[in-house]
Amino acid sequence: MTDYRNPIIDKAIDMAIELGADQARAIVEKDIENSVTVLNNEVDKIMSSSSSTLFLQLYIDGRYGSFSTNMLREDELRKFIAEAVECTRLIAPDPCRRLPEQEWYFKGTAADLGQFDPKIESLSGEERIAKALAASQEVWGKHRKLLSIETEWGDEIEYSDIADSQGFRGQTLQSSYTISANCSIKGRGDEKPESWWYDGAMFADRLKCEGIGATALQRGLDSLNPKKLKSGKYDIVIENTVSSKMVSPLLAALSGGNLQQCNSFLRDALGKKVFGDNFTMVDRPHTPGMAGSRWFDDNGLATADRDIIRDGVVSSYFISDYYARKMQMDPTISGASVLRFPKASGIDGKKLNLQDIMKAVDRGILITDFNGGNYNHATGDFSYGVIGFMFENGVPVHPIREMNITGNFIQLWNNLLHIGDDGRTCSKWMIPTLAFADVNFSGI
Repeated sequence: MTDYRNPIIDKAIDMAIELGADQARAIVEKDIENSVTVLNNEVDKIMSSSSSTLFLQLYIDGRYGSFSTNMLREDELRKFIAEAVECTRLIAPDPCRRLPEQEWYFKGTAADLGQFDPKIESLSGEERIAKALAASQEVWGKHRKLLSIETEWGDEIEYSDIADSQGFRGQTLQSSYTISANCSIKGRGDEKPESWWYDGAMFADRLKCEGIGATALQRGLDSLNPKKLKSGKYDIVIENTVSSKMVSPLLAALSGGNLQQCNSFLRDALGKKVFGDNFTMVDRPHTPGMAGSRWFDDNGLATADRDIIRDGVVSSYFISDYYARKMQMDPTISGASVLRFPKASGIDGKKLNLQDIMKAVDRGILITDFNGGNYNHATGDFSYGVIGFMFENGVPVHPIREMNITGNFIQLWNNLLHIGDDGRTCSKWMIPTLAFADVNFSGI
């Protein structure tokens, strides 16, 4: 892969200091993206784009300004930075806004995290079209209830080069591939329910292209003729495609911004046992071949293996250098990188997939998608619309729709039954199938 280390970064930082900034950070992001969309077995759209953007962060007399431009010629850049400096001087001062302390930076030579597939550079348009068409051809014209199918192939190269006036410099380079299918199915009356499936990978030979269209169609057929259930408490199993819905609020509650603004249901929880012994969640940012792996965050702070929740105890917050100053704490990192769940077992120590967990729960509701809803950041109370299946003896009985789950995230996670060992590698967080007991459902 060509070295994208861009000298315009050094020029931008030098110009910013020359024009009056006390400190400056510059980031150049480059993105090369291709996609092919097939609608009903005919090529519908072919897209190819390339972009390069400079992001500039200025620190002047306790003031902070963030700006971006794609005008990278030196004469245009000087004018842009001069105007950015003047704009920053108009912003209210914030003494906590400055570059990180030197000891917090990532230092040394970073080993390759295995996030770039060089094959992506030689991928032809014909190959992209063939992959998208193959997913469509799996099912188009083969089932009377299939009204339409849209399949899409995508591949992308993302590059970032970051530097600041204190001497930090770092680069990241990632490739990614995706393939997806979305089906429209003939339901009852005028109903036309949709169903989907997808896969993603950083390397072409790890992408599971076969079965994408067929899986999307089957999920749609399985969801036909849904029923409502009586309101009450049910055990639930949440499929690994959507289980992040239960984890993302925890990460938000552990973030410095929400904690500092007292908008977190986990404020003052550090070091306290908030959840059950069976809940452990860790961050492993140096895992090779994962999209979320990184040696440093967006501000250059070094990443490290970290326990987030260990045996139910809140072990770490996500505190950037800015919020660390606000909260008078040491920084950790700005956010999660690669999540892991070491206690991904629950039946005689056996690691579990979706079918294992449904069999263990025996009777309950399998959630395969969410349909609207929200939660309160300060209290952790939530309400979500859900789509899925009633199951008995570990086997789906009938689909369900137009039902809501309500509760509180702390109580929910204290009712954790099982954590699967089936996190999808196409997601950087790799959140597995989850099962919880006694969740409130509103139906009929």
